Amino acid sequence: MAVRSVATTQTLDNFRTTFNSLGTDVGDLSSLSTTAKGSIILAINEINTSVTGTGFTLSDGSTTQTIVTGNTLLVTGSAGISASVSATDTLTLAVANEIPQNIFADVLGAQHNADGTNAYTELVATVASKTTNHIYEGTGSGNGYKIDGVEAPFIQFEPGNTYRFNQADSSNSGHPIRFYLDAAKNNIYSTGVTTNGTPGSSGAYTQIVVSTATPQRLYYQCSSHAYMGNLARTSSTSFADTTGSAILTITGGSITDSSGTINFSNENLTTTGTIEAGTITQGGVGLATNAFAIAQAVALG
Repeated sequence: MAVRSVATTQTLDNFRTTFNSLGTDVGDLSSLSTTAKGSIILAINEINTSVTGTGFTLSDGSTTQTIVTGNTLLVTGSAGISASVSATDTLTLAVANEIPQNIFADVLGAQHNADGTNAYTELVATVASKTTNHIYEGTGSGNGYKIDGVEAPFIQFEPGNTYRFNQADSSNSGHPIRFYLDAAKNNIYSTGVTTNGTPGSSGAYTQIVVSTATPQRLYYQCSSHAYMGNLARTSSTSFADTTGSAILTITGGSITDSSGTINFSNENLTTTGTIEAGTITQGGVGLATNAFAIAQAVALG
């Protein structure tokens, strides 16, 4: 719209002509699409009220939120996901090439020492009241571990990896993580396990180095309270005796037991090959020390 003015030296007719031109500049009020058509001011106020009060709706499919003038839409990132706002009116979401913390806790350990230095995979432990999501809810302690924010997940360990359970968060105070051959903590497993600091304090952690000799089933539990953790599976060839501390290992075609004894109880042992042993006993009585006699003893029952 043109700027119009009348100098003090001009005539009244100049003023009339200029004033009438304003109508052309503003336009016909009846052509306004607003409800209010009495004046430009009324129309502007109507539009402002509509924009301020209506806004727009944000939805995740189940929950909705109306964003209007004066509201702030807050966008935050997460592990491996960043969010940044920049000019002009730009929101940028980025996913890291290597996510440092595992989003899905049931596949923890699938990455090889995923801290970026190839030294260990860090799992952040916290403690909170159990919910129905905890496998041992209603059993043992009323508190349970959360691993990377997930309540007592099943964990997958891989041989060759080192796993560090970070217990620096203050909620870990009085809840040191240890590993056991059974959920009830009858037998502790300490091979390759180291600890540092006091749970609940900066730098505190429990760490385990996993190898092919690590039992296929371990339980991460609190040494001071019952049933706070869950099962950790290992892709190994070793099996733990949950009623004792013996470890049975199958490798290279051989079966060995850390206790030095393999007891088949009252099971029949059948083979088309040769059984070799230093000593074989039946009913507590030594029968043989050579392959022929052992085979004969097995055949005779």
